[in-house]
Amino acid sequence: MPFTQTQLVLRRYYALLYAAVFAMIALFWPHAEVASAGARMFLVAATAGYAALYVAPLWILSSALGRVLRSFPGWRVRVPYAVAFVGGSAVLLAIFADYRLYELYQFHFNAFVWNLLTTPGGIEALGATEATTRSLAMQVSVFPVLCAAALVLLYRHATHGWAPSPRSLVTAMMVLFSVLSVEEVVYAYSEHVGKEDYLQAAEAIPFHLHTGARKVFKRMGIEQAAVKELRLAGGTVDYPGHDLPAKEVAKRPNLIMLVGESFRWDLLSPEITPNLWKLSQQGTRYEQHYSGGNRTRMGLFSMFYGLYAPYWYSFERQRVAPALMNFLRDHDYQLAIHTSQSFDYPELRHTVFTGVPEANLQELQKGEPWRRDAQNIDDLIGKFDRRSADKPFYGFMFFESTHAPYTFPEETALRQDYLRQLDYMKLDLRDNIDAIHARYINAAHHVDAQIGRLLDHLRAQGELDNTVILFTGDHGEEFMEKGHWGHGHGNTFPEEQIRVPLVIRMPGQQPQVVTHRTSHLQISPTLLEYLGVTAPSRSYSSADTLDHTADNLVLGEYDFMGIFDGEHKISFPYTRSSFFRYSVFDAQDHPVAREEGRQVLADKQALLDEVVRESRRFVR
Repeated sequence: MPFTQTQLVLRRYYALLYAAVFAMIALFWPHAEVASAGARMFLVAATAGYAALYVAPLWILSSALGRVLRSFPGWRVRVPYAVAFVGGSAVLLAIFADYRLYELYQFHFNAFVWNLLTTPGGIEALGATEATTRSLAMQVSVFPVLCAAALVLLYRHATHGWAPSPRSLVTAMMVLFSVLSVEEVVYAYSEHVGKEDYLQAAEAIPFHLHTGARKVFKRMGIEQAAVKELRLAGGTVDYPGHDLPAKEVAKRPNLIMLVGESFRWDLLSPEITPNLWKLSQQGTRYEQHYSGGNRTRMGLFSMFYGLYAPYWYSFERQRVAPALMNFLRDHDYQLAIHTSQSFDYPELRHTVFTGVPEANLQELQKGEPWRRDAQNIDDLIGKFDRRSADKPFYGFMFFESTHAPYTFPEETALRQDYLRQLDYMKLDLRDNIDAIHARYINAAHHVDAQIGRLLDHLRAQGELDNTVILFTGDHGEEFMEKGHWGHGHGNTFPEEQIRVPLVIRMPGQQPQVVTHRTSHLQISPTLLEYLGVTAPSRSYSSADTLDHTADNLVLGEYDFMGIFDGEHKISFPYTRSSFFRYSVFDAQDHPVAREEGRQVLADKQALLDEVVRESRRFVR
């Protein structure tokens, strides 16, 4: 085919690709929280401009390569077509992947997703089923097939139909890039003066640039009305996690901590979890207990350190262990630490269990999660039996069965109306959420059975009365009660995602039910006090012990923090990953009216300032 015809084919192809990209970005529109006509126009303009931004480089590159390779007849045709095919497929795949991510979890491809993809154990932590893998492969293959088909059809019909001239394409691109430039200026201005409607519209655009121009606007005399950005994650750790003063005791008790992945509070019941319910009758049941976040990282971090979410980043980079684990190691506890997930994702090997010898860490990552959980309990029991009797024992078990896709042996199913096959790529959450929830309940029932085996063994060995037993969840799980499935959605901390059970059986303590509000941040101070530590809990953590009411819950995920005072939840970003704004919700997790939100922020400014100060106390 003459080279001029190749150009003609590619012009038509890139025009079609632009239309396809525009349509795919438009799929995000229903998720955009925009109210004003101006913000809706801004969203359309951003879609038009960003579609051009994603397509134009491919057209420019293929045209340039065609000119460079003019002296090579074969290559001057093959290379531009290859760029068009590979580049077009990649752009469509990237936007599609981002759309699926945003549809399920309300965030775009970001540092968290990159961390998940590049950290060992990250992909496995998603719990993708074989059905999901097959569906994903089929859907991914659609875009290369469509791009190839479009090129073939345009090649065969090169002499027919619309023939865009170079001048018309250049003009169109200049107009679209002008639109993009104006959109970015409007975005930068909105960020500077706090026009949240426009900023929320921009949040729906995949791979948005988030252009800023504060210095320019400042030189122009435009006052910054938006709240200044806040970065709490970072700094050199200055944490008194070693050598805490403690009372001398003749014999310290064993300690076993059991944590269920995504295990929310209402799973604790005589029907679903009879063994845990029985344990709660023998120990202390905390009826209003909350995780320190709606992600595993922040849930376990708050539990072991008693610190707020922003500290995770510095502690992880600098490999700083929690005071609780340091105390156990300093007092010769024999460690048996198990997970059916991974110690690399989330990075527990670098935080909670940093410094623990690898011989004491067991991670099972192959096979169905319910089988891994059962095997881990077998192995934990074996290690307990082989322990040295003259030293106390510490056991930790992180159950994976209750993480999506919620696995269990079919013969133990408590709910028979469960979804038989969980395919993430074909899920219709509205129609299937009850059946998915049934899977979750069945998985929790299986976890309870494994805990029952462990408790029965301790009882049979006569060791239950010499062992502290703790059970909780790292965070909760939502089943569309507030419009989400799973956990960790943007700047919201719904009740279902953060409220978890807490049962602690301590030798020598009478059974009781605690009805005041408590937090994961109080667990470590409580355990250390029981084990004999005399240092004030606030000297090494940000919380009191569990016998105190947590008047203000401090919550966190990877980029946002939240504060809940019982009436309102206030959330805000702390990593500079998003434009800074306060979001205010009522106790039922509904966004409040703007004026009410402003009043709440004014009333709680002292509390907000205190949380920020506390988030910096152990770093410098």
